[in-house]
Amino acid sequence: MDHAISSLKGFLDAELEELRDEWQGGQGSYKKLSDCPSYKTCKAYVDAINVLVKAYYHPEDVERYKCPPVKELVQW
Repeated sequence: MDHAISSLKGFLDAELEELRDEWQGGQGSYKKLSDCPSYKTCKAYVDAINVLVKAYYHPEDVERYKCPPVKELVQW
């Protein structure tokens, strides 16, 4: 399961770069971060990672390994 989580994190990182570019390049076009086209994909990766983390780790360790929300990940 660790391999699946790591793979998804790699895809998430690439998609976050695209989201950052969209947000910075389209400041006038998007009123909020969730309006960017890549946001939904990033959110889906975060949700998938968190489902796998909850299934793989003991309940007391989930918070430590859980992926933060997209808005926190895009912070510069």
